[in-house]
Amino acid sequence: MLEINKFNSKQILEKFQEFKIDNLECLFIASNLGKIGLIPGHDRKYLLETIFNALRKINPKLTIVVPTATLNLVNSENIFDLKNTPSDKMGPFSEYVRQLNTSLRSFHAIWSLSANGPLAEFITKDISKHAYDQNSTFSRLFKIKKSSFLAIGQHPRFMLSIIHHFENICNVPYRFKKEFTINCKVGEHLKNETFILDVIKNHLPSHLRTKNKKIFENFEEKGKLYQASLGKGNMYYFDMNKFYSITKKLFEDDINCWLK
Repeated sequence: MLEINKFNSKQILEKFQEFKIDNLECLFIASNLGKIGLIPGHDRKYLLETIFNALRKINPKLTIVVPTATLNLVNSENIFDLKNTPSDKMGPFSEYVRQLNTSLRSFHAIWSLSANGPLAEFITKDISKHAYDQNSTFSRLFKIKKSSFLAIGQHPRFMLSIIHHFENICNVPYRFKKEFTINCKVGEHLKNETFILDVIKNHLPSHLRTKNKKIFENFEEKGKLYQASLGKGNMYYFDMNKFYSITKKLFEDDINCWLK
């Protein structure tokens, strides 16, 4: 019998099975694996492989999507190489998926996603230079009928990059569009490319950023957030399309809900 907070590969598989992912088309995964710890007797690589392989075992046709942003390239002279530039502060599981030979990464030098599975091309190809607009990778996630979000290790309100898509389509008053020029490797050549983010207006005090508090209070009241313990932490799971309809309505009713 495992001690409290210790877990193994069988438990990971069983926990994922609780979330009913066997009929999903797409699963967006944000993770903070430090919150759950390692599988006793094994290294981090084994944990990453175990998570990925468990998902594949349950649903071989699942498209797994992870954030692979490189916000560190903003206002720097560093080069963005679609294939080789590592993500910045997105976690080891994002890097694991990004580096798989069968994964695709969207060409956005600031906010890319990497995808592995049948819908990878649909999610990552021919996207907008704007990170969050109606033709961004984030918008593609909400166009997939059976799409869900999995947060490993931490509550999703602290890892909710998808929320910026709502801010964009609802034209929130506290952000503005800003262009950034990044030196990118395109084929064998270097080329300056322009990318767009919605950035916070300077007058907004940082203490007003509440990490999606009201957004998730609203969703948990009107939708369903599933939770399961794993190791030292928890995992959370929700339907992306239900989140979309509930949260878009919230933004329509309260344009400043992200601040509350």
